[in-house]
Amino acid sequence: MSKLEVFLNNKLLPIASRLQQNKVLAALMEGFIRTSPITLGIAFITIIGNFPIPAWIEFLTKIGIYPHVEAITNGATGVFSLYVVYSLAYSYAKQLEANERNSALISLASFIMLMPQSISTTVMKDGQQVTQAIGALKLDFLGGQGLFIGMITALLMTRLYAFLSKKKMMLKLPESVPPMVTQSLSPVFVVTLIFVLVFILRVLFGFTASGSIFQFFIDVISAPLNSLAASPLSIIFIVELLAILWFFGIHNAVLQGPLGMITMTMIVTNIGAFQKGEKLPFLIPSVIYMGMYAAGFMGFVTFFMIRSKSAKMKQLGKLSFVPSLFNITEPIMFGMPIILNPIFFIPQIFTQLIAGFITWGLTTTILPITLNPTMSLLPWTTPTFVKMPLSGGLNYTILMIICMLIGIMMWYPFIKIADKKEYELELAVEQENKKESKLEHMKDEIQA
Repeated sequence: MSKLEVFLNNKLLPIASRLQQNKVLAALMEGFIRTSPITLGIAFITIIGNFPIPAWIEFLTKIGIYPHVEAITNGATGVFSLYVVYSLAYSYAKQLEANERNSALISLASFIMLMPQSISTTVMKDGQQVTQAIGALKLDFLGGQGLFIGMITALLMTRLYAFLSKKKMMLKLPESVPPMVTQSLSPVFVVTLIFVLVFILRVLFGFTASGSIFQFFIDVISAPLNSLAASPLSIIFIVELLAILWFFGIHNAVLQGPLGMITMTMIVTNIGAFQKGEKLPFLIPSVIYMGMYAAGFMGFVTFFMIRSKSAKMKQLGKLSFVPSLFNITEPIMFGMPIILNPIFFIPQIFTQLIAGFITWGLTTTILPITLNPTMSLLPWTTPTFVKMPLSGGLNYTILMIICMLIGIMMWYPFIKIADKKEYELELAVEQENKKESKLEHMKDEIQA
């Protein structure tokens, strides 16, 4: 392991450092880190509100508390794309030396302008149910499904604003005008031009079958998967695709349609066969899915972070540990960040892929699994180390441990590399602060 760490430090770290100097990547990393208070702050309420005991959720619903839990969760993660757009545009504008607040507000406005602003609903009219369009923003596009479009919008609009601002298109105001007013009014021509381009883009995508850039993106990504049937290869392909897209900031919600269709087909069919005492038709795909899920368990990643030398990683690990146990990964994905971080490309992309094929091989040879598919209906916050033993007993537990060990072996050296890099940066900042403090002390002595 030490030889691997040395190799990765000598070969990977310099490449990752050069990539992180890129203004877009630097802005993405800073923008995601700035959103971490939201994902960390909501984690406790999400865990309590979705605690993996069905009777608890039923109790909260009965006493009228659960809708408020959902409201708080939606206020954070349900509109998370809004926070990412603002934060990312702000960070990128700083890299480009443009006005941060103007860039962030323009990007946020452009994002909402591109979004569908009506939804269909069923209402009663003259005693009959009729479909009617009402003015509203779809929460899906404000959350995970709109995240990637939000990132692109923030980067492009900020870059365009910075470019046009330097082309002497800003409105000149007298020096007597207060700076706050000048900053607000001077970019009026630039902003008008940007919004005209946004209007054209919205109209063009409105002529497509999808109707909007958001739905167009989802259709393009999910279309090839809609025809897939549940099989070992299709499950490996889809879960691996999720890992790849997640690295590039495309939330799993984008594929919830085809993935949900396949997984629910497996669950319902398996439960029906289980109740009849028949062989489970989708046993192997279901086991592979959970094996890959176990390899992607982030609890051990946060555990390694807690034991880091870097103060940043240690603190983030402590804050993310409990949420990660309950499958809430956003704090670490955005807080580290893992998304678009070159250091974590290999473990994020290859861990679950390796686990998928190993699970397939073990399950069909030396480690047969007897599965209780009704356990698949447990809430999504049920910890993996609880769900898998309950679902398949000893052999399933052994498989879970093997898959988690694969995850540990894949992530550990890269966490060490990231820790080393962060620790060196913190030492450099500490030394710089000491020098500045010493200079200030010397100045005070001279003045005295």
